[in-house]
Amino acid sequence: MSEEIQKPPTVHEGEDRSSQKKNARDNLRHAGEFTKIENTAIVYVLRGWFGALVRPEDSTEIVETADDLWATQTLLEHFDSELNSDPATRTKESRAVLAELYARAKASQDKLNKVLNNDTDDDERINELTDQIVQEVIEKLGLS
Repeated sequence: MSEEIQKPPTVHEGEDRSSQKKNARDNLRHAGEFTKIENTAIVYVLRGWFGALVRPEDSTEIVETADDLWATQTLLEHFDSELNSDPATRTKESRAVLAELYARAKASQDKLNKVLNNDTDDDERINELTDQIVQEVIEKLGLS
């Protein structure tokens, strides 16, 4: 007697469409959140590297400050990537760690701005673009 072999269900096959849409939307928003952290890191690191070329007499301080920023921003980025994509399910402790890492990253950005004697809004501009792209994809694919 032969028994029919059933293939295992694909991931999320049993979930309803609204749950699948929510999962896709949460993952996309989390990717946007993660991308904005990377955007900020690269804007400030490049400012440090180019600043060192413009002011070679201060290059050691500028590069070290940019390196410190890279370290704090990258730690924030990697911690954020480990979080559940649904912000509502993140623990109180995880949210506290994330807030502390954001504060340290912001402090390192402020320090580099002070060393370079200027500020930039380039990270805000590209982060707004990231938010716009995330929202456009959500709307286009009907994930809202």
